[in-house]
Amino acid sequence: MNARITVSIKTQFVLLAMLLVAISSALWGWWSWKNERHLLFESLEGEGRQMVTTLASPIINALLYEEMGVIEEGGLLDNFIEEIMNNTGFPVVYAYVTDRSGKVLAHNNYSEYGKNYTDSLTAAALAEGRYASVLAPATASHSSLLDMAMPLRIYGKSWGALRVGISTVPLEQELAAMARRIMLVSLAFFLFGVLLSWLIGRGMARPLQRLTALMAAVSTDNLDIELPPRRPDEIGVLQDSFLAMLERLRRSEGERERAVAQLIQSEKMASIGKIVAGVAHEVNNPLATIATCIYNIEQSKAAPNRSLEILKQGAERIERIVRQLTDFSRAGALEIQPFGSSCFFDEFKEFGRMALKNRRIRFVAEDQCIPPIAMNLDKGKIHQVVLNLLVNAADASPENGEVRLTTAVVDDRYLISVHDQGNGIPDGQCEQIFDIFYTTKPAGEGTGIGLAICKSIVEMHGGTLCFESRPGDTTFTVSIPVSPQRGDS
Repeated sequence: MNARITVSIKTQFVLLAMLLVAISSALWGWWSWKNERHLLFESLEGEGRQMVTTLASPIINALLYEEMGVIEEGGLLDNFIEEIMNNTGFPVVYAYVTDRSGKVLAHNNYSEYGKNYTDSLTAAALAEGRYASVLAPATASHSSLLDMAMPLRIYGKSWGALRVGISTVPLEQELAAMARRIMLVSLAFFLFGVLLSWLIGRGMARPLQRLTALMAAVSTDNLDIELPPRRPDEIGVLQDSFLAMLERLRRSEGERERAVAQLIQSEKMASIGKIVAGVAHEVNNPLATIATCIYNIEQSKAAPNRSLEILKQGAERIERIVRQLTDFSRAGALEIQPFGSSCFFDEFKEFGRMALKNRRIRFVAEDQCIPPIAMNLDKGKIHQVVLNLLVNAADASPENGEVRLTTAVVDDRYLISVHDQGNGIPDGQCEQIFDIFYTTKPAGEGTGIGLAICKSIVEMHGGTLCFESRPGDTTFTVSIPVSPQRGDS
């Protein structure tokens, strides 16, 4: 009997409390970190925007002066760019000024001078004339940063845009440090909550533990248990129920023993009945056909050849079912004889081809035993296994599907594999597929004995029969030792 795993109420209470405390701590820590992150990024963005807004007017003036020829082109703009890059308040990654078409007029990296930037942020600042910013993720060329674009516009006329990228690495480092602090505080809160929950749970569980110990002492020889004074709570109600249960146990002990004996007998009869019901079901179908045909012969004196043929088929079916049941019970002994693998393969390949010749499928057989080997087995019974598997594969295959038969030797075991392209075996039927009388075929087309017999024959050879199945790909594999030890016969 498998041991039943029990979890005490105290443990359940502590686990539930731990879960609630953990969720509360995690939510609080996440909210705190998320809120602080929002505030820090908002502060960085606000200060950055103030900086570019402050510099926008001087840069526009410099552009005006350059257009009027008052100052040299680019000179004053380079000074502004240098001033931005030297700003100790921000870790500036880059800064540049473009004209109204996106051409770079001044850049902290002189190699970028004259290039046209067509990125969406610059285009939006030039076209819409409003400040824009975005958090850009880290790339191979730069770390994560706050990318800002300030349009250089005066009196409705655009003179270009000021672009500044500020690294967010220091801010992220600060957030990481804050996350560690929040985790430490959450852990301390979690441990305190667990300890408090454990103390409360222990106090609640003690009366139940005492009552449980008394219940555990109950046996058929010890039904007189003295309980502690009744408590005015749910535990007191439980004590009353326990006392009532003891009284019922005293009255029903004799009935229990009789019920156990009846149950054992019922289980035996159910096992026998299951087999008998299966046999009766399979035998009654052809017997009903025989009875009908006999009636037809009696009513008609015309040539009864067709009815007699049906009678013959029904009788053969009964004979086949009985023979299969006999094989399943291992009434016959194995006739082990030596065979060469190539000759053996050619025989059951030909038998398989003949059995499937009227099926609309492609039959492919491949012998991978190179070089051929000598084997000891019951050729007739293994032929029966292979033919049964081939017929089942053909029944499961779609029209023009392929049934593949392959043989191989792996680790001194002779492997016979039958593969089909049918719908596969549903997961719910995998454990029952080898049960006797279990079949997925319609009534009258399958007995549910074939696979059970195949498994029995293979095990008699000391081998195994297994399968792998999924829609469109099912393979049954017979694995037999090259020199098998006989199973029970």
